[in-house]
Order: sequence, then structure tokens, then C-alpha cells
Amino acid sequence: MTQVWQCITADFKQRTRQQSFVVTLLAMSVLTLLFFPSPDAHYQTLVINGYRGIYNSAWLGVCLAMLNVLFLPIICFYLVKNALELDRQSMTGELIAATPISKLTFLLAKWCTSVLILVSIVLVMLLSSILIQIYYGESYQINLWALIWPQVVFVLPILLTIAAIAIMFESIEWLKGGLGNVVYFFLWIGSIVQTIESMSGIGALLDHLDAEVAERFPLQQGDTNIGVSITNAADEINTFVWQGIEPTIASLWGALPLLFICLSCLALAFIFFDRFSKNSTPENKQSSWLNFTLKARVTDLLDIFFVALTKHFSFTRLLRLELKLILKGHSVYWFFGLLVLNIFQLFISQDLLVSLVLPISWLWCVLVISQLGQLEKQANTVELVTYSKQSSILQSLACYCAASILLVLASMGSFIRFTGSAEWLLLVQLIIAISFTVSLAYFCGAFTGTKRMFEVLYPALWYIGPIQTALYVDFFGVNSQASWQAGVPYYFVAISISLLMLTVSAKSTR
Repeated sequence: MTQVWQCITADFKQRTRQQSFVVTLLAMSVLTLLFFPSPDAHYQTLVINGYRGIYNSAWLGVCLAMLNVLFLPIICFYLVKNALELDRQSMTGELIAATPISKLTFLLAKWCTSVLILVSIVLVMLLSSILIQIYYGESYQINLWALIWPQVVFVLPILLTIAAIAIMFESIEWLKGGLGNVVYFFLWIGSIVQTIESMSGIGALLDHLDAEVAERFPLQQGDTNIGVSITNAADEINTFVWQGIEPTIASLWGALPLLFICLSCLALAFIFFDRFSKNSTPENKQSSWLNFTLKARVTDLLDIFFVALTKHFSFTRLLRLELKLILKGHSVYWFFGLLVLNIFQLFISQDLLVSLVLPISWLWCVLVISQLGQLEKQANTVELVTYSKQSSILQSLACYCAASILLVLASMGSFIRFTGSAEWLLLVQLIIAISFTVSLAYFCGAFTGTKRMFEVLYPALWYIGPIQTALYVDFFGVNSQASWQAGVPYYFVAISISLLMLTVSAKSTR
């Protein structure tokens, strides 16, 4: 037990002394303020049959718990999915592997530290909600129990599970990188529906609130919404005084499935964790026959062609090298998947192409273009790039163009379809979407120095915009006519140019 406590103390100090931890606490305080909009705001977060409770402790506690259950899994997972990676980056993994500490003790300490970090975030949100209650002044009576118990009953099991899943993802080789970030995002999307529809926990509490409002205001007909909903100026949200409820045994039973998932993830982490025993230098594995044939026959021939095509100008030579650097190390099966998606783009209906297949083709490239902005660091070419004769602006434009070419190749079937059918507006929107995606990837990589921000942000925009067709987030323009009428493409052009200029200027000053 002494070893566990010592590991927790050391790890907690290391992770909380980082500047990003303070920034996260401030960001969560702001997010809490957004959770509870002012009475005259144009959006609401929890509306039951057209009503919301006044901002007293009972309503704030339950509302905060509901919104935390929905949104903290996506926020906190990426925050604590670095427990093992920090030791790899600080080169202390080998020292830990040489100590007598066991795998179980080490993983348990890492999990406890992650839980403490997440609990500290919820505590900051609780303190912020108390200040919000006093600021809005709809009720000045502070009831700490009404604020705290929903977080303990509903949110704490979620935090335990998030910390365990993050440790498991870091322990499994193919999930610890960018693929794991994308996989978890879609797991979160699926878990939202399960959480709301479940008959225990938050789902049962929401049903109780719905039934109580319907009983107290039987003549009122309105929408029930949990999440963020935009309200019109004409829509009036009525308020009522809600005194809260006490936790029941049924609420506690609802946490059992989450605790089971938590223990299962910790067990899997214990099985797959290598205790930093593997060599950090990748081994030269035997290439498959398909890989060898493609490299020897196809890739080399294409390389000869591109060398002949680009050798006359310094920019085109730099562009060719940037494109090779982006595509370096990717499996032949990834290229086959891109080819299959392009074939689908040629033969399916246009509606299905724009709304599903084309977005999937770009999602296929997320882990490739997320390298933008920190390719030099990843490929250990920072010194070569710094002291090269090419200007930083030219290097940035070459990298930007290389990623754009990749997305053009991923959308080649769509380009052929739109050009052949004279769908010029769709073609322009496709070019704008490519520009926005590359600019966003380049900006995220350059300013954070990691791939994680883009791998988290882009799937969220991808899901809300093209898949759910939210008009002002739909950078693909799935509803093309409505998109042009609302001027959405012009907004994304401006955003793309702004992000690119910020990135280029930042890299020029370094």
C-alpha cells in the first residue's frame, strides 16, 4: 500500500504541475457557466416539457450531473489518456521497468491518479455552480447535499470508468495512438443514446422529472431536451421551483454495470501492459509479399515518375518530399481502402455520395493528415528544416499543398462525378471543405505539437456537420442549396484562410 501511495503522490504532482492542468480547470469553469445559460440566453441545456427549474441547488446539482454524464466522457478521456505516455516521453519508462514495483501496483496507482484529477475537475465545476447560483440570484439558499449527491451517485462511476478505459487504451498497442482516439469518439456517440434510454441512473431521473412536470403542468405542451438547444426569441421558457429528490437504491444499482466495465478494463490493461519492457526503437519486420511487390513494382515506378515531374522547380521538389513524408509508414491495405472508397464514389447515388461515402473517405484520412504541423518533430527533421535554404513560408505551403493533394486523391471519384454532371456548386464546396480540413489539421498540429487535438475535434465536426447535417457546421455542404443560401461556404473560406495565416505566421517566427 505504501508503494501505491508513493506512486500516486509522484504521478499526481507531475501531472498537476503542468500548465495544461490549470488551463483545463479554467476551461471547465467556463464550461460550467455555459451549462447554465442566463434567463435571456438564446439557448438552453435542460428543458422538461417546455420548463426548466429555477437555479437553486437541487436543480443545479441534477442538471450538472446529467450534462457531466453526457459530456465528461469525451472531455476527460483525452485529458487522462497520457498516464503511460508521459513516462515514455520523459524516458523514465525503463527506470520503472527496472524497479521491483509490480504491474498491478503501477497500473492501480496510475488509475487512482487519473481518478483524482477527474474528481478535482468535478469539484471545480461544483464550486463554479455555487457561484452561478449566487450570481443569477433565483435562489440564494445553498444546499451542499443537493449539489453533491448527484455527482457522487451518477458522475463518480463514470469517472472511475473513464480512467480505467484510458489506461486500457494506452496499454493496448493499436489503441494507444490516433486510432484509439477515433475509436473512442464513436464509442462515446453510441453511449449517449444508451445513457439517456437506460431505465436506471440518469435515464430514470430524466423520466422522473418529465413525469413530475407533466403532473404539475398538464396543460403545458413543450419539448423535452437534454443537451444544447437553440431557442428563438419568441419561445418562452417557463420556470418552476423544484425541491429535488433523494437518492434511491435503484440509482445505486444503476452504477453496477459501470463498475463492472471499470474492473474489466483494468483487467485488460493488466494483461496487455508491457511494463515498458519493449524496445522503443521499432524493429524491422518482415514485409509481406503484397507490400514487397507494391514497393518494388508500383511505388518505385511512381517515385521515378514524380521525380521526373517535379525536379525542375524547388517548390515542386519540396512538395513531393512532403507528400512522401505524410504517406510514410502506412500499410498497403490503407491504400487499398482508399481505392475501394473511390470506386464507390463513382457508382453510388449522388445523395448517398455526398451524405455518407465522401465523409467516410475523408475520415479514412484523419490519422494521416493529423500529422500536419508537427511532421518535422515526428520525423526528426527539425534541424534540417530550420537550416535549409527554403523559407518557412514555402515549407508551410508545400506541406499544406501535399495534404490537399492527398484529400483530392481521396475524393477523386467525387471530382469526376461532379465535373461530369456539371455540379459546379458541389465541386466548389468540395474544394472549400478540403481547404478547411487541411487548415484545421495544420493549425491544431502547429499550436499544440500533438496529433490528438485534431483527431478529437475533426470527428466531432464530421459527425455534427455532414452526418447530422447541422447547417452551420456542415463544411461538406450536404444540403447544398440551404448551405449557399445561409452563406456557410463563405464562412468556411474565411475560417480556412485565417487558420492558415495564423499557422504560417507562427511557424515563421519560430
